[in-house]
Amino acid sequence: MGIEITWESWQVLAAFGLYLFGVGYLAWFSHSYLKKDNFISDYFLGNRGLGPWVLALSVAATAISGGTFMGFPSLIYSNGWIMALWIAGYMVVPMTGMIFLGRRINHFARISGSVTVPDIFRDRFNSPILGICASLFILFFLIFNLVAQFKAGGLLMKEALRIMPAQAGVEAMRDIDKGAIEIEFKYGDNRRETLSVQKPQVGSTLSLESSSVDEKLKKVELVFLLEGKRYTKTVNFPLSKIQIPFLQIPIDLGYFLGLIIFSLTVISYTTFGGFWAVTWTDVLEGIVMLVGVVILAFLAWNAVPALGEKTGLAAATEHLKNMSSPGSEPGALVYGPGPGHFLTIGLAFSFFCLWPLASAGQPSAMVRLMSFKDTPSLRRALVLVSSYYLLTYFSLLVIFICARSIFPTQYLREIGSEGVPDSIMPALIRHLAHPMIAGVLLAAPYAAIMSTVAAFLLIISSSLVRDLFQRTLYPQASEKTLKWMSYSVTFSVGLIVMLGALRPPDFLQYIIVFTGSGQGAAFLFPMTAVLYWKRATRMGVLAGMAGGFLSLVSLYLLGWMDNWTQVQLGMSQGGSSLASTLQTCLGWIPGWGEMRHDSFAPLFLCGLDPVVWGLLASLALTWGGSLLTRHDETQAEKFFPSR
Repeated sequence: MGIEITWESWQVLAAFGLYLFGVGYLAWFSHSYLKKDNFISDYFLGNRGLGPWVLALSVAATAISGGTFMGFPSLIYSNGWIMALWIAGYMVVPMTGMIFLGRRINHFARISGSVTVPDIFRDRFNSPILGICASLFILFFLIFNLVAQFKAGGLLMKEALRIMPAQAGVEAMRDIDKGAIEIEFKYGDNRRETLSVQKPQVGSTLSLESSSVDEKLKKVELVFLLEGKRYTKTVNFPLSKIQIPFLQIPIDLGYFLGLIIFSLTVISYTTFGGFWAVTWTDVLEGIVMLVGVVILAFLAWNAVPALGEKTGLAAATEHLKNMSSPGSEPGALVYGPGPGHFLTIGLAFSFFCLWPLASAGQPSAMVRLMSFKDTPSLRRALVLVSSYYLLTYFSLLVIFICARSIFPTQYLREIGSEGVPDSIMPALIRHLAHPMIAGVLLAAPYAAIMSTVAAFLLIISSSLVRDLFQRTLYPQASEKTLKWMSYSVTFSVGLIVMLGALRPPDFLQYIIVFTGSGQGAAFLFPMTAVLYWKRATRMGVLAGMAGGFLSLVSLYLLGWMDNWTQVQLGMSQGGSSLASTLQTCLGWIPGWGEMRHDSFAPLFLCGLDPVVWGLLASLALTWGGSLLTRHDETQAEKFFPSR
């Protein structure tokens, strides 16, 4: 397996290595904070000692993930200015989460000695089954999310490495239809690979005489002719691949090495340092993310081609007005509802519900709110987080509106793909900055992914070690046993997720939206009832948790079924009989049969995102179930003392 890395990539990696050294030092430093006599509280909660700056940067770094720095930029690049409306509701997330839940959940956790979110549910009603159900729902969603985050980390490191394409020869080039051609490559081991390439103009003809192959630079210069006009397109040789024994097909070598580097880094420092390692690296990562996006915004602004007297963002917007997306009129990248009706009024309303409400219901955010030192720390952190969000997301909008005008098609050609560019941010950094500067800037998205992955790994391991092992299976476990269980489980979960990310799904942001909205639907209103409503009962909270979970997951399952049905019925043979049966039986559901932007997208019942229906179901069942069942007055008195 030959690995060829350019001098520019070595410079990127050298600068990037300084950041990783800092992360490693913080993990070592944090390990010294872990006390032998209170290991579980320190490892999973930091002994409730976070001040305002650490709390603010920790909350922000945990919430701002691979979706923010990889998935969200790809959506801006693909859909334009409509993404400002899509993300607008996220600006009030600190208020809905920190103000609404912060003081109460911290107070409850101190009274009961709770270390995890399932602890809160369990201790409020003295109900092990409630804690176990909460743990299982958390595990379900976070495993999905972690696979997406690991994919983002692997893609980012792939861009940092930029391993040269494989050594091969071109055996044949041929037209296959009006919109694409095929190039057949042959490797030294006689292995062959066929690459499909979109034509620059539909209906153009490949000119074999004018096209050329540069085996030294590993590129193919294609020439197309249409009505006397000449069009060119550059295609890189296929990326180097590696065969993993238990996988059926080879995977990209750059992605594989990137995933290994990312996984070893984040799993090691999270396992070794626990909550303190995650928190202190959150501080470093939060600073790196903010500085990185601000610098990149200035670089992107200045790189936009001028259009008359207009420069920067104004010129970028004019460029977008003149562009067209498949199936959309020119101007769709500037005006609503966006290309392909990306954000209708109903979906815009849904996302205004999704971000402020669902984000407040994230267990990862709740854990941070359980760990702050005092109320003044919470107040100061709220101001800091709100300012941080506003500056970060505005900078991202500026960067990737400019990115679409800087290279509207070149980026897609370079990576040999016509799909949604999840790697647009690291590619833009490599395009705009000197390699040494690029290495530093790449630490921003890397930090975003690492902070979220580390927080989620701790939540999963705490659910398994604290909620299922210590409090359910083996209450007499010693501190030494719990310590090694915590280390082993954190490392093992990370390793399992890494293996799952070897063959990741094609969609990143859609998975993150699914897991975020699912946790919000399952936990927001049940947790609100736990914290604020003395009359809440165990059965009501359990019904609300299960109802929110099942409502949202059901609509996603229906969306996947509908997408499969549409594909089957669109085949020339008419599709399978099962597809016809599903169409007949389920075609009456509002939203069935509508076009979707991604195969992972759910069914939008009555034009609304599933999170709206999940939240409504959770609210109704929590309230109704509590009124219909008897509550334990004695247990409630512990948390709601009579005045």
